Amino acid sequence: MEAQQQKLKQDRQLILSVIGSDHPEIITTISEILYRFKGNLEASRFNRIHNKFSGLLAITINHMYLKPFMSCLESLTSDKVKFEFHSMETSTPISTLENEKVHFEISVWGLKERGINIELLRELNKHHLTVDSINTEAHNELGQSMFSSQLVVSTEYVIDLDEVEQALQELASKLNINIMVFSGEERLQEAM
Repeated sequence: MEAQQQKLKQDRQLILSVIGSDHPEIITTISEILYRFKGNLEASRFNRIHNKFSGLLAITINHMYLKPFMSCLESLTSDKVKFEFHSMETSTPISTLENEKVHFEISVWGLKERGINIELLRELNKHHLTVDSINTEAHNELGQSMFSSQLVVSTEYVIDLDEVEQALQELASKLNINIMVFSGEERLQEAM
């Protein structure tokens, strides 16, 4: 339940408006595309007048899938059908041209050993995550050399968050360190 609530807090709420010539499969097509990008249809209303139709769909979709979802629908835009996206939070139009990066914070700590940060950076790079900043501190705890690192990472790519978390869990286990991943202020995963 907690994991589901955490993922829901990352969802963007949108109003998708569609207008065009009569197209009987458009509702099915939009629903299939929304499903493919793991979105949810919250409410919808379609109207037909003669051979024209318009529709409003209230949807929620994870912010990581928003741009690809929008691009997919916009690839269907033609003289017969047009799509517009509006944020429910601000009622402003959303453009696929917006440079919207997904940001994460990662905390790493454990026994200080050579190469740990290099291994972590390699793993992040495999998942197209760019390190925007890194702050590492060394300290002694009960006579042992310890370290802690705070990283801010971002990506413009669509990533599978579960896959990234799993890879970081495996790395933490292999290196005998602790890793916590945050999106905004929410803790997503702790690996030991």
